[in-house]
Amino acid sequence: MYRLHITVQAKTKIKGPGVFTKRLHAFILNAVKEGNPLLSEYLHNRKDRQLFSIYAHEFEIMIHSPNQSIIEYLQRYFLLHDDLELWNWKGKIQEVNTIYLSQESLMKWHSNRITIHFITPTTFYQYGNYYPLPEINRLLLSGVKAYQLTDENVLPDIDLESIARRIRIEHAEFFTRRVDFKKFKVIGFCGKLILSLSSLDQVESETVWELLVYGSLMGFGYKTAWGLGQTKLEPFNNLFQVR
Repeated sequence: MYRLHITVQAKTKIKGPGVFTKRLHAFILNAVKEGNPLLSEYLHNRKDRQLFSIYAHEFEIMIHSPNQSIIEYLQRYFLLHDDLELWNWKGKIQEVNTIYLSQESLMKWHSNRITIHFITPTTFYQYGNYYPLPEINRLLLSGVKAYQLTDENVLPDIDLESIARRIRIEHAEFFTRRVDFKKFKVIGFCGKLILSLSSLDQVESETVWELLVYGSLMGFGYKTAWGLGQTKLEPFNNLFQVR
């Protein structure tokens, strides 16, 4: 998994998901297009889970992707162009950093007590409706999709539904929030969820940890490439610092 961390200087802060991140998504596709038009077209036409996610807040942007080429093309673009212009918002690129997160490094933070901070509104999509509830099974299935984007990851043969039933919720607090993308609005939830994996065996616990970590990096649920579903995971937040 790769992380591209960009800091910008601008007159106004980035206010999080909405029209800004929708435009940023289009900007990213155009930036990739400059280096590889075929890859950009593939990303634009992709129907499955998108191969990158966006977190944008105040004066920083984080892009996560399991695809090395996407990160390299973006890094090259931002090193050659120091302007970031999205309609009525303009910024100057101050710093660009790329980090590779190996599966081994992610597992070093494994814990049976996990706190998930849902920083940007998170929602799932089913039968034409938004579903803004943090059901454990849905979180794990979303994590599976993120986990399987990395070709070398192989999911153990386990029953996720059975595991979800045995995960204990120790604390939960949420509120719903609408995100305006101009042409449509999305209802999502923000808040905090504390989970205990103490009733799981070692393989199950490690698998859940990996799924939640990959879900936190790639975003949970719907429109993660537009900035939704971004989270901070503890104790993994020691490695992934977001405000």
